[in-house]
Amino acid sequence: PALSLFGAGDDIRSSWAMPMLGMASATLANTIPVGGGIVFVPALSLFGVELKLGAAFAVATMTFGNGVFGFLSWLRKDPSRIAWAVVPTAVVPAWIGAIHGTLHPFLTPSECRCLFGAFALVVGMIVGFAIHHGNGDVAKAFARSEHDQEKEVSVSILSWNGVLASIASFLAGVLLVSHIGIGNALTTFLVSVYIWGLHPKMAIVTGILCGGWTSLVPFLFHLFTLRDVPIALWVMGLPGVYLGASVAPRVYELVGIEVVLKGFVGFLIITALLMFTSLA
Repeated sequence: PALSLFGAGDDIRSSWAMPMLGMASATLANTIPVGGGIVFVPALSLFGVELKLGAAFAVATMTFGNGVFGFLSWLRKDPSRIAWAVVPTAVVPAWIGAIHGTLHPFLTPSECRCLFGAFALVVGMIVGFAIHHGNGDVAKAFARSEHDQEKEVSVSILSWNGVLASIASFLAGVLLVSHIGIGNALTTFLVSVYIWGLHPKMAIVTGILCGGWTSLVPFLFHLFTLRDVPIALWVMGLPGVYLGASVAPRVYELVGIEVVLKGFVGFLIITALLMFTSLA
């Protein structure tokens, strides 16, 4: 049977795993700019949750995991890593795109699964690149040179770069965030590095937070207009999301980020295969 909004009946049994899933997704989402939905959406599909509800759940979770808990964590740890000048072109156009795509979706469920599988493969290639070229350090892998320094860059919203950044964010919102619940964290990271010229360390943190802030508006529409957020599963997952956002740096210190990312690449490949094979 389909999952109800409040997890009534037998489906509530699946919520026992939500704190662990929340911790896993938030740990990844607050360390690399990918979004916790990359874990939640395929995991929820194993519980029989259709992709549309998984996307609604992903934006609901990322709003708090990245946008609130992750933001507070980075404010305490190192607020200088947040490139505030990038936020307007990264978030506002994505909000506009996400609102349109959420209220007027234009992809079928099969196309959404194909899109999610393709996105998982792209993320897998980026993480694999980081493992190969940076020993698991995404910032090191994407640095333009060994002597690349963190510094302020000029960000003009009215420049051609501002236009390109806004278009990229809008497309991420209308295509990715609204249909599969993730995408603008990675988009912001890539735009910050290759359009604005930010140091990858700043781009990672800015992408993580912008991904969470982007999720806020579609979350509100899913919650109050479409009313399709799986409330019970979301509430069950929030404690894990909080813990994941808090302990992410310590987890990687203990286990080693390269080991975790290698496991993550394997997970992404399996996810992509599951998404593509389900189309048959």
